[in-house]
Amino acid sequence: MVTSLVPYAYPLLDERSGYPAGIRDPEWQRGVFLAGGEGGRLDELLLVTAVRVCAAVRAAGHPSGPADAREVVRMARDLAALRGLPAAGRGELVEAVQTVLTQGQLLGRGRVVAAAMEKVLVGERRGRLAPGTPRSGLGPAVEADLATLSLPTPEAPARRELRLDPHRSERDLRRDVFLRRLAVCRVPYGEEGEVAQIGEAAALTTRWTVGWTPSVAAMLDVAGVHGVTLEQASAGMLRLRHAADVRHGGPTAAQVLSGLADAAHCALPGLTAERLAETAELLPASGTLPELLAGLDLLNRIETGQMPGLPEGWRAAEVAAVREELGAAGVRALDGLAGSDEVADARALVDLAVRAADEGGGLRLAAALARLDAAGTPLIRGAAGTARVLLGQRDADGFGVRLASRVDGAVTPELRAELSAFLRGTLVAAGPLLETGLAMDPLLERVESLTDRAFLDRLPALRAGFDTLSPAARTRMLAAVEDRTGLSADALPTAVPDHAALARLAEADAAGREALAAAWLTAGVPSSYGEIAADSSAPARIPASRTAPTPPADSVLGAHERWRLLLGRSRGLGGRAGRVASALDELYGTGRGEGSRGEEGAGHGAGGGTDPSYPDVRGWSEELAALFGPGVREEVLAAAADAGRIDAAMELDPATVRPSVELLRTVLSYAGGMPESRLARLRPLVARLVKELTEALATRLRPAVTGFAHPRPTSRPGGPLDLARTVRANLATARRDPATGTVTVLPERPVFRTRARKAADWRLVLVVDVSGSMEASTIWSALTASVLAGVPALSTHFVAFSTEVLDLTDQVDDPLGLLLEVRVGGGTSIARGLRHARSLVTVPSRTLVVLISDFEEGGPVGPLLSEVRALVDAGCHVLGCASLDDTGRPRYSTGVAGQLVAAGMPVAALSPLELARWVGERMAGATG
Repeated sequence: MVTSLVPYAYPLLDERSGYPAGIRDPEWQRGVFLAGGEGGRLDELLLVTAVRVCAAVRAAGHPSGPADAREVVRMARDLAALRGLPAAGRGELVEAVQTVLTQGQLLGRGRVVAAAMEKVLVGERRGRLAPGTPRSGLGPAVEADLATLSLPTPEAPARRELRLDPHRSERDLRRDVFLRRLAVCRVPYGEEGEVAQIGEAAALTTRWTVGWTPSVAAMLDVAGVHGVTLEQASAGMLRLRHAADVRHGGPTAAQVLSGLADAAHCALPGLTAERLAETAELLPASGTLPELLAGLDLLNRIETGQMPGLPEGWRAAEVAAVREELGAAGVRALDGLAGSDEVADARALVDLAVRAADEGGGLRLAAALARLDAAGTPLIRGAAGTARVLLGQRDADGFGVRLASRVDGAVTPELRAELSAFLRGTLVAAGPLLETGLAMDPLLERVESLTDRAFLDRLPALRAGFDTLSPAARTRMLAAVEDRTGLSADALPTAVPDHAALARLAEADAAGREALAAAWLTAGVPSSYGEIAADSSAPARIPASRTAPTPPADSVLGAHERWRLLLGRSRGLGGRAGRVASALDELYGTGRGEGSRGEEGAGHGAGGGTDPSYPDVRGWSEELAALFGPGVREEVLAAAADAGRIDAAMELDPATVRPSVELLRTVLSYAGGMPESRLARLRPLVARLVKELTEALATRLRPAVTGFAHPRPTSRPGGPLDLARTVRANLATARRDPATGTVTVLPERPVFRTRARKAADWRLVLVVDVSGSMEASTIWSALTASVLAGVPALSTHFVAFSTEVLDLTDQVDDPLGLLLEVRVGGGTSIARGLRHARSLVTVPSRTLVVLISDFEEGGPVGPLLSEVRALVDAGCHVLGCASLDDTGRPRYSTGVAGQLVAAGMPVAALSPLELARWVGERMAGATG
């Protein structure tokens, strides 16, 4: 059998097949015979294919030989044996080739092997019809369009780069529509590239890479079942996709927007009208705020003619009506941002507020912003308050005073964290306002009048807030500060220890003063270089600038140094200011966005500077303690841990760190990706945080859960005293004090509550969303479940879900173990979580199902509403918690929440104490 391989193998390896003749040397001949060893029992085709792949790899300049081919054949046969197959097939051959030839190099040698397999296993030849054979279907129509549009054809398939301007060129418009229709039909003819745009404006041109390949012809045959022209095929494909979405309970808001955009891009007016009607019906009811903003952008592009495939002025009245409805839905969705700590939500808030104001948002917008300004998180309050200033709903003069008052009050770790968040939210909306120097005077006065100690205590929080701005924006803001104060950090020395140098500087100042007086520009310049009183006969006038406040007597850091420190523009600072700059740059770096590669990046710990970096986090920690003190040091290390530095979390002292849900959330995020050796160092910290937070929560919940018992009265002691029944049963023994008039009841027959029997137990099912946006609520849910698990009359279940469901009821008694088991992240499938909760129901009238989620359902809303109705119809007590934390501020989708309320599930934002009270009320009300 070995000898029979030669006439088959070598014709496939000769020069006519594109391989070099050198592979016919004796070494390869001997290798082929060796590869067919073991008595010639290997399959001839398998061996020939392996030899061809090895030859192609060698032809590409990478070492490969017959020994590799023999190993490929051996591994393919072993894989077939392991899988119980009679012989190795294509899948086993591909896996064997990848294992043997790539040698673990997926990007280098792996690409060469992939190209060799494509050449050998796929090839480039394709059958052709005889000349003159009649053709019908999509293929001939597309080929004719390609020739008309001067695009690559089967006769000239070379790839080309195209830059299209559909708004100015009729041919570019036809090309753009044609390529988008092919993309909708999944024909791999053109690949759209990104186009740089200015600011928030949409790009008006498109960039494509196009070329004809055999796969294009194959996919045209597949897409041809939907129509014989490209317009028919693209419309048929979009309708097929929509039908599939409907079969799966959809479409979702994202799918509706995608369908509307595709129909508009493909110049299908009829289908676009259908999708527009669907958008008007579905998006306001279930869309999240980002989806509503995306819908507003899309409708604005349609209305302004930026979708060139649609006729000018296409259904203008309908588009305007839908856009108005989406704007109103967005205003309603603002209430769902009250509990957000995400900068992206603050940007969305400002964006929507400006859009709604342009559309005449009216009283609803003003009321929504006022509610967020009063009851939101510090981040949202900063964004909402600033949006109100920008829209003229608040006095702009109070803007700076409000911001500066936050600086004054930041005397505790909690208030400093609020200052940082409030400043981030403010700068998201009012960054340009501050960059130009407007409304900055109160903030300037606070920063420059603080003592060094007070300034350093607030500096990390201020730096974290201003880090929201790009480096270029901070540079512009620094220039505005210097213009308004008359101080320039580039001109003034940071520190002059030499007394002789100070004397020379004083002499230079005096000479400059005399020169100004001689030129009749001023009669006197105050020492603060503030306002300059110009002589009436002066030929020119120097603009007045703000008088810089006099710093405290014990201050070492000047105003220019302070502003450079908190804006991260600290290049050239020396002395103590340089040490502070290095310590903060170790955490914040030079920033992100515009100007991040500029010259300001060079300096302390970043860019191309020459300053040494910290050798390790311990040295950095010691420097932080020396500069800021132990309290601020812990805050900076916690911020570093939250930014992803595990070594900073290791440096936190479990005995002294301040317990908080934020810190616990950060530390737990490392648990899933750390080896046990390093995780063991974090366990004491996690254990202490969980223990203290659980004890603090239990102290508050204990009065609410102590009375969870069967309400049947009894005279037997053993349960809690039923005070109301005791008073009613002993009214005959009531006595009034004649002197004071006080009524005293002497309880001769006390009445108690009996403890619940097992047969009468209630079941509480906590269905907790553990997707990426629910970290804080997940921790509070786990702690609350652990406390409620100790209630005798209540069986507590803990069901965690993202796109998968995990029942962690067996861990509910151990809050630390429960939190270590939960993995936060992923998408959201609320319907799947409720479906599992429904399977746990045995006695519906004694079952409490509490859903804790932001209600941003990743799939269709229909299955979710069906599950809620099933629970309600069965008689279960259901509740939706939009947030479960200490503040009760929610961050949720108001549209989906409204549909859940209509389906029978009340929705509220609760604290753990309020949740415990709700559970108690339901138990007492159902059994009383």
